[in-house]
Amino acid sequence: GPPQAAQLGRHRPHRRGVVAVAAAPPPPPHGDPAALACAISAQASAVLAVMRRGLRHPRAAAADDAAADHPLVASLKALRRLAFAPLAAASPSLPAAALRPFLDAVRSEDAGADATSAALAALHEVMALTAPALPGSALREVVDAVACCRFEAGAEPAAEEDVLMRMLQALLACLRAPAAPALGDQHVLTAVNTCFRVVHQAAAKGELLQRFSRHVMHELVRLVFARLPLIGAGDADDAAVKPEVC
Repeated sequence: GPPQAAQLGRHRPHRRGVVAVAAAPPPPPHGDPAALACAISAQASAVLAVMRRGLRHPRAAAADDAAADHPLVASLKALRRLAFAPLAAASPSLPAAALRPFLDAVRSEDAGADATSAALAALHEVMALTAPALPGSALREVVDAVACCRFEAGAEPAAEEDVLMRMLQALLACLRAPAAPALGDQHVLTAVNTCFRVVHQAAAKGELLQRFSRHVMHELVRLVFARLPLIGAGDADDAAVKPEVC
C-alpha cells in the first residue's frame, strides 16, 4: 500500500563502480624553481608582517620607504626580489643566501619575541625545502645564530617558550640535514650545549616545552652516537672552523 511505497521511496539504489581517487600529492617545492621562489617569498613576507608590527626602529621622514626601513626589513625585501630573479632559484648559492635574512633577525636584539619566533619558523621551513642543497657552511651559520639568539627583553612567557621551541627545531634540523657531517665537533657541541641550556630553562616553564626539549635532547644524543663511526672521516676539514662567540 502507500506506506510501503513511501518506504521504498526513501531507499536509493547503491551505486557501484564509483571509486574516489585521491589527488596525487604536489611535487616538492625544491624540485620546481618557481615553487621554491614562491615558498621563500612567502616565508619572507610572513616574517615581514610580524616584524612591521613590533620592530623597534625610527622611521626617517623620507619619501623613499626603502631608505627608512630597518636593515632587517630591507634584507627580507631583498630576499623576495632575489627569489624571483632570473635563474636565481636554480643557483647553488640560493639556499644559503635564503637563510641569511632570517639568521640576521634571529641574532638581532631589535626584534621582539614574536618576530624572532617567526624568523625561526621561516628558517626551519626554508631549511626543509632546501635541505638537499644546503652546504655545511650554511648549517654552521644556523648553529651559530641559534646559539646566539637574542630578542627584546620583557616578552610574554608564552612567546618566550615559543622562541625556545623554535630554536630546538632549527638545531635538530641542522643535525638531521644531509650535510650534517660537515658541521664538525665544535658546532655539534654548540648545538648540544644550547639544547642542554634550554632543557634547564624549561624546568621553570610550561609542560609542553619541558617535554619537547627533552625529546630534542634525546634525539640529538642519538644522532651524535649514530655519527660515531664517521669520526675522523670528515672532521679534519672543519677543525679550523670555530663556532661564533656570542
